Amino acid sequence: MEHKIKFIIIGLAGFSLVCLFLFIQATSSQQMLTRERNDLKSENTALTGKINKLEGDLKENQKKLASLKSDRDKASQELIDLLQKFEQVSRTRDELVTKLEQQSKARPREIVVVKQEEAVAPSTNTADAYWAGVLKAKTDLEMQLSSIRGELRSLQINNEALQRDKGALETDIKSLTNEKADLLRQLDYNQKLLDSLAQDVVREKNDKSKIQDNLKIIKGENTVLIRQLKSLNSRKAALEKKINELQEGKSTVEKRLNEMEEMLADRVSQIDSLKDGLDQVRSGKASLSSAEDRPKQSVELPAIVVRSLPSDSNEKKESVDFSGRILAVNPDSNFVVIDAGSSVGVKIGDSFSVYRDGKSIGLIAVIQVRGNISACDIRKKSTAFRIGDSIK
Repeated sequence: MEHKIKFIIIGLAGFSLVCLFLFIQATSSQQMLTRERNDLKSENTALTGKINKLEGDLKENQKKLASLKSDRDKASQELIDLLQKFEQVSRTRDELVTKLEQQSKARPREIVVVKQEEAVAPSTNTADAYWAGVLKAKTDLEMQLSSIRGELRSLQINNEALQRDKGALETDIKSLTNEKADLLRQLDYNQKLLDSLAQDVVREKNDKSKIQDNLKIIKGENTVLIRQLKSLNSRKAALEKKINELQEGKSTVEKRLNEMEEMLADRVSQIDSLKDGLDQVRSGKASLSSAEDRPKQSVELPAIVVRSLPSDSNEKKESVDFSGRILAVNPDSNFVVIDAGSSVGVKIGDSFSVYRDGKSIGLIAVIQVRGNISACDIRKKSTAFRIGDSIK
C-alpha cells in the first residue's frame, strides 16, 4: 500500500511538471509569435510606404511620358507643316520655271527691221531684269529649302531623342510596374503569413486555455487524491492497530495452545497410566479381544472406478467428428473463438469447416487452446462469419 501511494504521488508530481513545462513552452511560443507578428506588421508598413512611393514615381513618369508624347506630337506636326511648305515652294518654283519656258517659246522670232535698233536696248534690259529676279527668287527658295531641311533634320534628331527618351521611360515604367507587382506579391505573402500567425496565436490561446482547464481538473483530482491518501493513511493506521490487536490475540492464542498442549500431554500420560493399569487387570483373552475389536471396526468404502484415456486415433476421430459453434468474431485480427477446447480433445493445428444453413462458408485452424474454448485463425471464407455459425 505504501509503495502504491508513493507511485501515485510520484506520478502526480511528474504530471504536474509536464503540464508546467507545456504551459511555459506555450507561453514562450506565444511571445515569439507576437514578436514575429509585430515585425511583420512593421515590414508590411515599410512595404506599403515603398509601394506608395513607387506609385508616386510611376505617376510622375507617366506625366513626363505624356508631356514627351505631346512634344513629339507637336514636333511631328511642325515637321508635317514644314514638309507642306517645302512642297508648296517646290510647286511654286516649278510653276515659275514652266512660265519662263513658255515665255521664252512665245517670244516672236521675226522682229521689224525698222524698229530693231529702237527696241534692242529696252528688251535686253527687261530680260536681264526678269532673269535677275528669277535667279534671286530661286536663290531665296533654295535658301528657304536648305533652312527647311536643316529644321527637318533637327526635328528628326529631336524626334529620335524623344523616341529614345520614350523607350527609356517605358523601360522604367515596366521596371516600376514589375517592382510594384513584386511588392504587391510580397505584401500578399506577408498578409497571408500574418493571418497564419494570427491563427497560430488563436490556436495557442485555445491550447493555453485547454491546458489551464486541464490544470484545474488535475488540481481538483490532486485534491481528491490527497483526500483519498489521507483516508488511506487513516485506514492504514486503523489496519496497523488491527494488526497489532491480531498479533496480541495471536500471542494469547499461542499461549492457550501451549497450555492445551501441556494439558494434552498430561492427559496422554494419564491415558498411558490407565493402559498400564488395564494390562495389569486383564482377566481373559476373549474379553480383551472383544474390547480391542470395538474401536477397530472396519468401514466399507464404495469402489473407485478408474477409466482409461482414449487413444490417439479416438482423439483424432473425435476432433474430426466434433461439431460446435462460433462464440466471437474479430475481423480486425482475423480470428474467431469457438466453444471447444482441450476438454474435448481439440489441439493446436486442427482445422474445422464453418457452416451456415448447411452450406460451407469457410475454413478455420486452431492457434490457441484452453479448457472449454479455442482461438482459431481464419484461413478461408466466402462470406463474413457470424456468432452462432456451426463448425465441424
